[in-house]
Amino acid sequence: MPTTLSDWLDLSVPERARCVTEAARAAGESALGEWISVATPAAHGDGVLAGIPFSVKDNIDVQGCVTTAGSALLRSTPADVDATVVSALRHAGAVVLGKTNLHELAFGITSNNKAFGPVRNPFDPGKSAGGSSGGSAVSVASGVVPFALGTDTGGSVTIPAAYCGVVGFRPTVGRYPGDGVVNLSTTRDTVGIHARTVRDVRALDEILTGERGASVAGLRIGIPRNRFRDLSPDIAAVVADFLSTVEHELVDLDFTELDQLANTGNVLVFREAPGLLARHTDHPRSDWPDHIASPDVRSIIAAMAEPVSIEAYEAARADRWLLRQRYQEVFAQVDVVLSPTTPVPPPLLGADDVISLNGRLLPTFPTVTRNVTPGTVAGLPMISIPGGTTRAGLPVGLCLEARPCADARLLATAELLGG
Repeated sequence: MPTTLSDWLDLSVPERARCVTEAARAAGESALGEWISVATPAAHGDGVLAGIPFSVKDNIDVQGCVTTAGSALLRSTPADVDATVVSALRHAGAVVLGKTNLHELAFGITSNNKAFGPVRNPFDPGKSAGGSSGGSAVSVASGVVPFALGTDTGGSVTIPAAYCGVVGFRPTVGRYPGDGVVNLSTTRDTVGIHARTVRDVRALDEILTGERGASVAGLRIGIPRNRFRDLSPDIAAVVADFLSTVEHELVDLDFTELDQLANTGNVLVFREAPGLLARHTDHPRSDWPDHIASPDVRSIIAAMAEPVSIEAYEAARADRWLLRQRYQEVFAQVDVVLSPTTPVPPPLLGADDVISLNGRLLPTFPTVTRNVTPGTVAGLPMISIPGGTTRAGLPVGLCLEARPCADARLLATAELLGG
């Protein structure tokens, strides 16, 4: 069965139909927990993607399917229409193979979902696939679909990509249509893409935006050295090997103060999420925790019962604006910034609260998301590309960031560096 979008495009439409049937069978037989529902292969249009299957994270609407967001909190009413981003791909002829599992309500990075079961890492089923778009990444990594739609608030596309050995693209906030999504943040959320290669992501981005590739002449790559400290030794070794192969200009940076400006990013989410989630449930706010199966998410929802003050929210927005200004100063010096997507390899399933790093027990979420949080708060385009594997055979990702709206150049750079 073909695995990349390029492979699928080489097939005739009748051959694609046969492969879609095989893909649906493989999805139904998977033991990795990446699917919430698998669709019956349907009719398709005649566009460039005619008959090519893709998966959709189950917080994005697909007509006729219930959007669960991996939780019993939401209404169980089938969506009337596709999210626009799904509709655009269907208009190009693509076929939705199914809806993928996620961290409950997309509020976490392990995809250890207690309502629908955990999403397991395809390289080691005892470990996390990352989250919240874990099912999206696994559906691609397992070869069932050539690409998938996920969503990203604070690393939910890039982290699963790193842990599952695929490419994960988070575009500039606002680049892709954002309707038909169970959102957590108007400020930080975006739909993103998982695929096997950067070339495939570029092709899909062109379909969705009409923007073609950009030049990478004179490429300067920023290396924020503080993000390379306190890494797992296995991660550090792979990253060092990757950097040794880069033939372009590397510019040393220190992001210590810049990264600190992202510390109030959760304030933005906690202020915005309650109102956004309320659009999708009939349960009163006081009862929400009773309908959350995953303990870590239940704790977050319970904590949000205390509203974030307007003063705290405005302070967080001011920090975000300053963070964007600091990034603009950086991008006057370099074209992209490169750092390890995560400082640690995939955690064991169940390690939702604490994780070990260099002999210390640290909180899982801020540790795993440490390097990608600032870019997500600033709304930058970001992409995680495979950088190699650890001695245990687990994938390691490298994350590239670019200035807002420089998505085409970011993708061209990622293809140059990572294929």
